[in-house]
Amino acid sequence: MPDWFREKSTPLIEVSLYAGYSSMYMQERLPNMNDKNTVQIMDIAFLNTTKKQLMEKYLEPRLQNQTKTFLVTANPEIVMKAREDPAYKAIVQSADYVIPDGIGIVKAANLKKQPLKERIPGFELMVDLLDYADEKGFRCYFLGATAEVSEKMVATVSKNFPDIVIAGSHHGFFDLDDPAIVEDVAKSKADLIFVALGLPRQEQWIAKHIDRFEKGLFMGVGGSFDTLTGTIPRAPQFWINLNLEWLYRLLKQPFRWKRILKVFEFMARVLFRRE
Repeated sequence: MPDWFREKSTPLIEVSLYAGYSSMYMQERLPNMNDKNTVQIMDIAFLNTTKKQLMEKYLEPRLQNQTKTFLVTANPEIVMKAREDPAYKAIVQSADYVIPDGIGIVKAANLKKQPLKERIPGFELMVDLLDYADEKGFRCYFLGATAEVSEKMVATVSKNFPDIVIAGSHHGFFDLDDPAIVEDVAKSKADLIFVALGLPRQEQWIAKHIDRFEKGLFMGVGGSFDTLTGTIPRAPQFWINLNLEWLYRLLKQPFRWKRILKVFEFMARVLFRRE
C-alpha cells in the first residue's frame, strides 16, 4: 500500500436455469469444495491465504498471463445473501477466488476450528492491485458509484498511480443488461476491472458478462471508490486494529443498521450450527 494512503453448494441445474447468466462459465468455475486450501462457511469456499500470498502466488501470475479471473471479497452479508438466494450463491461459488473480507468470516472459521490465516479487506486488496498495476503499467477500468465519485476516482488514481493507464470509467446507474456498458469495457481491453455496484449487483454483472471478455481480473469492490476518493473516510487505524471498522461505519452511517443485523444472524447460525 503506498505511503500517501497510509497517511490518511448449489446444483448445476439451478445455475443453468437462472436466465441471463453465463451458465457454461459458472459450471466450469465451480470450485473444488474439497480443496485443502479453502475453508467452508455456509457452502462458500474461502481461500485460506494471506494478502501477500494472494497477490504473489495467485493474482500477479494470472495478471501477467492475462488469465481471466473472477474475485469475490465476501463478508458475512454476502454469505447470508448467498444462503438466502440460490442464484446468487451459484454466482459466488463460480468465482475463481473468494476471500474473507470481514472479521465475522474469520471469527466464524475459528468457531468451526478451521482458522483462516487472516482477514483480507477488499479495500486494501484493491489498493495493492492498483499499486501493482502502477508498477506494471496495466490498464484499469472503473465501473460504478455516482458520476461525481467516478470522476473523482479517475482523478485520484491518475494522481497517485501515474503509470496506470485509465482504460475507462462509468458510473453505476445503468441496467445490468445494458450492452453499451459491456461493449465499452470490452473495447477498453482493461487488465483490471473494478466493479463498485454493491452486492448483489456487482457480482451479478460480472457473472452475467464475463464470457464477453478475453482477459481481465474482475473484482467487486462495494463502496471502495467512495473511500479511496475521501468521499466517505475509512475508519481510523485504531478502530481497524481492534476489528471494529464495522462499528465505526455504523456510527457514521446509521442507515446501515439492517445490514449489521445480518452479521449478527450470521454469527448466531455459525455458533449454533444452523448453517
